[in-house]
Amino acid sequence: MRKIAALCLASALLVSCVGIDSTLTIRDNGSGTLVLTYRVSQLVADLGDSRSEKGIVPLPLSRSDFERSLEGAKGKVRLARFDRSENEKDITIRAEISFESIDSLSQVEAFRDAELTATSSGSRHTFSQLIAHAPEEPVSEDTLRMIDSFFDGYNLTFAIEVPQPIQVNSLGTVSANKRVLTYTTNIKDIERAKSDIVLSLGW
Repeated sequence: MRKIAALCLASALLVSCVGIDSTLTIRDNGSGTLVLTYRVSQLVADLGDSRSEKGIVPLPLSRSDFERSLEGAKGKVRLARFDRSENEKDITIRAEISFESIDSLSQVEAFRDAELTATSSGSRHTFSQLIAHAPEEPVSEDTLRMIDSFFDGYNLTFAIEVPQPIQVNSLGTVSANKRVLTYTTNIKDIERAKSDIVLSLGW
């Protein structure tokens, strides 16, 4: 597996139709869970085999793919659950990953490009994650029109739940109880970004 969320965005032009929901839960002791749910177009999945290093889909489509992606975590990050379903249009994957700390999660190769960081100073805690780098060069209008067509209906949603009320955030919407931050975007908006998209919050 190449990358899960962040690299999927960077490789957007290689993967015509992908939708991702990411729910990260951080507990008081820094451990937590990451639940990833994503849809991959059957058309795109048929173009490449995820078992091949050159598979066109940069996301794992089987339990064994996912388990291989977490190798080297020394038990600090593990796949707690994996479910797969499909219909004529999409393959849907739901995977739950448990981790001992954000640092241990960030060391897994699949998540390194997400630049996950968590810091603490007294009772103050912060978390940040790179959603996507801004395009290095302006994207042509023809390419933007192609992206608009390919990615229509496929969104990327990131939810982060923390143990205390959120005091500050860079993007997204905070829930009524101030413990969950949700940010939704799509490939079309990302390809039009003028700067890196970084999701951060403090509690």
